[in-house]
Amino acid sequence: MILGHGDDAYLFDRPIVADFSSNVYYGGMKEKLVQHITGHIRGVDHYPDAAAGRLQQQIEQRTEIAPGMVMVTNGGTEAIYLVAQAFSGSSTTVVVPTFAEYADACKLYGHEVSYFFWEKLAPDTRFITDLVFICNPNNPTAQAMNEDGLLQLIQFNSRCVFVIDEAYIQFTRNADSLLPYLHRLPNVLVVRSLTKSCCIPGLRLGYLAGQKTLLDKVRAYRMPWSVNSLALEAGYYIMDHPAEFEVPVDSLLADTYQLWEGVRKMPEFNVYPTHTHYFLFETLTGTAAELKRWLVNAYGILIRDASNFYGLEQGHCRIACRNKEDNTLLLTALRKWTLS
Repeated sequence: MILGHGDDAYLFDRPIVADFSSNVYYGGMKEKLVQHITGHIRGVDHYPDAAAGRLQQQIEQRTEIAPGMVMVTNGGTEAIYLVAQAFSGSSTTVVVPTFAEYADACKLYGHEVSYFFWEKLAPDTRFITDLVFICNPNNPTAQAMNEDGLLQLIQFNSRCVFVIDEAYIQFTRNADSLLPYLHRLPNVLVVRSLTKSCCIPGLRLGYLAGQKTLLDKVRAYRMPWSVNSLALEAGYYIMDHPAEFEVPVDSLLADTYQLWEGVRKMPEFNVYPTHTHYFLFETLTGTAAELKRWLVNAYGILIRDASNFYGLEQGHCRIACRNKEDNTLLLTALRKWTLS
């Protein structure tokens, strides 16, 4: 789905003053990271590391997983498409509603795609497909499955290859990463993003992790130089300074709850539970597209029209928590919408 994602301010002539449509942390790029990247701008007159080997080693050391268990990618999306290509023609289950690129990538490479709804997911769910895609915490439903339940599910379906997208794992207290368990999980690939918490989605940087035998099957389809020089420099800095990029999860989730509660109190909206810093709500007056357009025109506020997620309806919207000032502005605007 090339079109239809969040963070689409480029579609509007009016300036956006508060962007709630993206799940990237609102804190912005760290100034020291900006300085590091700009200090290496002249490096683009040379080819980057063809396989991102140096960054791969740094990530493996930082995450304490064995050599050869990481493949650096041009964002998490490249990892998703490479997995789909490596397993072309497979049968695949996508747990929905979720990120559209899982199904899109699989369809591109001839998979037989079926869907399973997140609300029915349990540790003893039985899958009969070759692959299973799960986003944890899930986007856009904001629900998380704890690692114990997820490990039981994976072990219960040992013949399936699980692709677990942990793009938002740093934004929840309800689940932990599966990276520490990969040494005993031969049927798991973990997708990680370095863009959401570090505020660099435009650089496209992520990685895929798994046991070497399984990962090498995917690595065989990777093209050289897929990660550019500046993205690699950002990765080097992030791995060398991890404390600078720790998300203030407790305060962020507290602010999210206040925003969630503010929307919930308006009877014109149906608000869904959340385990992370974004959440779904449904407008009961008009459609998500109408609400999105009205917020942009009236307030310069951008939200995510979530109606194009498989399984959701025309009124579904997704918003991610921002600072208190922006959150207050959104609540004020939504109250106005209810009176219009």
